[in-house]
Amino acid sequence: MEDEILKIMAAEIAGENVTKEEREKMNRWWEEKRGNERTYKMLMGELGEVVRLVRQQGGLDREKAYERLESDIRKKMTVRKGKIRRMRWWSFGASVAGVLLILGVGIMLWMKPEENGVWEGEKTVEPGIGQVVLTLGDGESMPLKRDTNRLIFGGTMLQVRNERGTLVYSKIKSKEASEKIVYNTLTVPVRERFQLVLADGTKVFLNSGSEMRYPERFGKARREVFLKGEAWFEVAKDSAREFWVHAGAMDVKVLGTSFNVKAYERLETVATTLVEGSVEVACAGKSFQIVPGEQFVYDKNNRVMDVRMVDTESYVSWKDGYYKFRQTTLEEIMETLSVWYGLNVFYVNESAKQVEFTGKVRRYEDARMLLDKFEQTGDVVFDIKGNNVFITIKQKKPFAREWNSFLVKARGMVWQS
Repeated sequence: MEDEILKIMAAEIAGENVTKEEREKMNRWWEEKRGNERTYKMLMGELGEVVRLVRQQGGLDREKAYERLESDIRKKMTVRKGKIRRMRWWSFGASVAGVLLILGVGIMLWMKPEENGVWEGEKTVEPGIGQVVLTLGDGESMPLKRDTNRLIFGGTMLQVRNERGTLVYSKIKSKEASEKIVYNTLTVPVRERFQLVLADGTKVFLNSGSEMRYPERFGKARREVFLKGEAWFEVAKDSAREFWVHAGAMDVKVLGTSFNVKAYERLETVATTLVEGSVEVACAGKSFQIVPGEQFVYDKNNRVMDVRMVDTESYVSWKDGYYKFRQTTLEEIMETLSVWYGLNVFYVNESAKQVEFTGKVRRYEDARMLLDKFEQTGDVVFDIKGNNVFITIKQKKPFAREWNSFLVKARGMVWQS
C-alpha cells in the first residue's frame, strides 16, 4: 500500500493528474493510521518547496537541494516531536527518499521547457533540418510542408492531399485487381515527423530519420508496406486482407491493431511493441505471436530474439512529442535521442551506459537543453562537440555518496514507525 501512496505523491509533485481511484486510495490511507495525513502534508510541503525553488531558479544543485531538505525536516521533527512521537526522523526521511526514488532522477525532469528557449553560454546541437519528401511511382519527388494544404494528385480513382502535416490517400473508386500496383515513398529527415493516411484508412506516424515505401492503392490479396526507421501504425480492420510491415529482418503481420515498429539500420536491434490487438512477428525463420503490452526484440549482431512485457508508453510517446523513461539505462535513452537529433554518442566511462533515469520530458529543438537536464539530475556529464556527444561519470562529493546510499537503504523502510 505504501508504494502506491508514494506513486500518487510523486505524480502530484510531477504535476500529473491524480485519478478518482487514486484519491480514494489516499483517503483510505489517511484513515488507516493516525498521523498519516499529517505525514502527507509535511512530506508534500517539503518536496513542494524544492520543486518551486528549482522552477524559479531554472536549476538547483542536487546536493544542495537534498542538504536543505534534510536540514529542514530535522528542524521540523525537533519542533513537532511532542505531536508525532511515533514518527522518527529516519522513518520520515525514508518516506522522502521513497518519493524521490519514484521520481527517479528527481524533480528536474518534470520541469516545463523554458518559455523563451534560450540557455546562455551553451553550445547548441542543431543538425541540418531536412525536408520531408514524397517520391511518386514515376520517380518525381516533391517536398511537403507542414503548414500548407495542397492537392498533390486528383484523379478519378485516387486523390492525394497534404493536409497540414498529414499525407492523405483517398480511394475514390475501386479498380480491377489486375491493375499494376504503384508504390510511393515518404522520406522523413532527422528532427521531423510526418503522418500518413493510406488508401485503406490505416494511419501511420513516421518518426525522425525514417522512410516508408507503400502502394497508392492496395491490391485485393494483401496489404504491404516497407519500413526503414520507426513508425506507429493504427491499422484499419480488413478481415479479407492481412496487413504486413516489412522492416529489415522483421516481418509483422496484423489484421487490425495499434503497434510500433522500430527498425533503424544504424541500430543493433529491431523491435515491435504492441498496444492493441494481436500481431505475428516473423524473424530469422521463427514466428512469434505477441499480445498487448508485449514487445518483440531482435538483436541483429548475435541473432538473439526476446518477447517481454514493457511499459508501452515508453516506446510510443515519441509520436506525442515527449519521451517517457522508467528506470531506463542511459545507453537506451541516448539511442533514442540519437535518432531524433542525429547524434553520435561516445562513452568515456563504460559504466555511464548503465546509469538509470526515470521521468517524462518534452522534446526540445536544441538537444543541449534536454541533455543539460539529465546532467543536472544524474551522475553524468555531457561534452558536446558538433553532433558528437561524449559522456563521462561525475566525480561525486562525499555528501552525495552518503545521500545516495541513504536513498537506496531507505527504499524498503517507508513509513515504518
